[in-house]
Parts: sequence; structure tokens; C-alpha cells
Amino acid sequence: MTTITMITKEYDRTDSGKSWKSKPRTVEEKTITEEQLKMMTSDETCRWFRRLGGSETVQRTYTAIGYVPYKLASISPNRSIKRVREFNVTITKDTTK
Repeated sequence: MTTITMITKEYDRTDSGKSWKSKPRTVEEKTITEEQLKMMTSDETCRWFRRLGGSETVQRTYTAIGYVPYKLASISPNRSIKRVREFNVTITKDTTK
């Protein structure tokens, strides 16, 4: 059984407006499915957000389920909010057989 945990961190701009604050404003943890992960991090989805004026950066790595994204950084079109989503993949063996 595969469990994918998504941790979403939301950052604000610093007072000078030149960079991002080091501590997130909010942190949220959620369990998602493989299908949701693929839909969130697909090339088509990233292109769509970029066309709206935002910024999408996907970092990928090899995991137990293949070559999948482990971090997705999104910046809003008005450049005021940055959301970083980290994905942790855990595979547990079913011992009931």
C-alpha cells in the first residue's frame, strides 16, 4: 500500500519585498492519492499556471513508486504568496496475507 503525504507551507514576502520570509505563515499536512499527485504535478497543469502569470517549479527524484516530484514551488501571479508542497512517499507491506 502506498501512502503519499503532502506538506504545504505558505510563505509571505519580507517587508522589503525582495525575498521570502524564512518561517512559513501556515503549514498543512494532508494525505493524497497517486492520481492526485500526478494531476497536481503534470506538465499540463504547470503550463496552465504559468500562462496565468504564476511561477511553478517542480523538483523530481527517484522514489519507491518511480521518478516522481518531491517538491513543488508555486508563486502567485501578483508575487505576494509562495506555496511549497513537499511530497513524502511511503510504501507499507501488507502483512495480513
